[in-house]
Amino acid sequence: MKSHKAAHALAIFLMIIWGTSYLSIKVVMEEGIGPIPAAFYRFLIASIILFVVLKIKYPKERILKEDRLRIFLSGVFGVTVYFLFENYAVKYTSASNVSILLSSIPVFTLISQRFVFKEKITLLKTMGATLSVIGIIVIIASKAKINLFSAGTLGDLMALGAALSWVIYSVITSKFKGNYKSITITVYQCIWGTIFLMPGIFLSPLKIPSNLALANIGFQAVFCSCIGYVIYVHCLEKLGATVITTYINLQSIVTIIAAGILINEKISLWQIIGSVIIILGVFLVSYGSKFSMKKFEQSV
Repeated sequence: MKSHKAAHALAIFLMIIWGTSYLSIKVVMEEGIGPIPAAFYRFLIASIILFVVLKIKYPKERILKEDRLRIFLSGVFGVTVYFLFENYAVKYTSASNVSILLSSIPVFTLISQRFVFKEKITLLKTMGATLSVIGIIVIIASKAKINLFSAGTLGDLMALGAALSWVIYSVITSKFKGNYKSITITVYQCIWGTIFLMPGIFLSPLKIPSNLALANIGFQAVFCSCIGYVIYVHCLEKLGATVITTYINLQSIVTIIAAGILINEKISLWQIIGSVIIILGVFLVSYGSKFSMKKFEQSV
């Protein structure tokens, strides 16, 4: 029970970190670092740090032969494909727009869990996911700068591509035959992801990162990747794919608030209303299983 409460708390903490990462990525893009080099530098640093920590703390940890393909694929989809989509999305559209569109992940996850793993989807979970989508729509409609049919459509489509790749990553990572430490899975995912990002470096113009770009890449590598992925894998094991991906909806709220504080972007009443609806949706998906529908119906 306590471990589940801790996992929920860690999930919220993680979404705060990841919610601010879109603004950080935007800064790196504006400093002239391309989407591919930005992702490569981030995960190269993260891979080195995590590998050293793994070998010092858990030198005997090994990946079973049966899980190697799954680790490889999760690294490709969760790192290479996802961050190619996400970084290009941030380049072409607003950071807030990307975070909001990535909130479609829980809906795709519910569908994938139902058809891939035959997971029972309760009415409350469905209601929670639906509320989250409604909250997203309210926030999108409230922001004059967000227009899915504007010149930033390419960026919007990239964001949806990132959402789909993250769902695939979560499905792959949720089932391993071996019993591994969260850091073990994260290390090898980051390494494979970095390897497949490497060829893109030779296709991108090389530029020495500025101090501001380096600081933001360092933040993304240490907090968003090293710490973030370890927390995500841990929460995925404790809470399941449906619950942990629903928490991703909180990222859009964090991004909007952070944008308001850091770049003085105005927060409207409708954005607040949409954020409250999203939080309610997250609550229903995360804690809805504790309430039986009979009790719910009796209370109405």
